[in-house]
Amino acid sequence: MNLVTFNPEQNLDSFFDTDRFFGFPRANLDRPTVLPKVNVTEKDEAFYLEAETPGFTEKDVSVEFHNGILTLKGQQEKNSEVEKNDYSIQEFSRQSFERSFRLSDQIDPEMVSAKLDQGVLKITLPKKEQVKPKKIEVKPAS
Repeated sequence: MNLVTFNPEQNLDSFFDTDRFFGFPRANLDRPTVLPKVNVTEKDEAFYLEAETPGFTEKDVSVEFHNGILTLKGQQEKNSEVEKNDYSIQEFSRQSFERSFRLSDQIDPEMVSAKLDQGVLKITLPKKEQVKPKKIEVKPAS
C-alpha cells in the first residue's frame, strides 16, 4: 500500500493561481517565490486589499501602481547566523514574493496608500470622483 500526501489547500491555490494564468511575471525565478494570500473588499468610496506578509517589515515590502497594475513585492535578506544552526525541523523560510493585480480605471492612482500592520499589508485604493452628468436646460422654441 502506498501513502500519498494530499494537500487540498495547495492544490486549490495552484488551480486558482490567476497570476500565472494571466501571464504576470514572477519575481526572481532563481529563488522560490510565494504568493501572499489576499482579501479584497469594495466599499462605496474605495477598494481595500489586505495581503499576508508575516515577518516582513516596511523596508522589505514595496507597492507599485503603474498603467493600471498594482504590484506587491517582498524580499527579505537571509541571516547567515540562522543558517548555521542545526535544525531538527525547519518550517520557517525566507522567500520573496511578487503579486500583481489589474485594477479598473475607477481607481484614483494619486490617492493609493499602503501600511503594514502586524504582518498584514493594507492597501487602500480610493475610487475616482464620479463625474456627474451635466444638466442641460431645455428651452422653448422661439
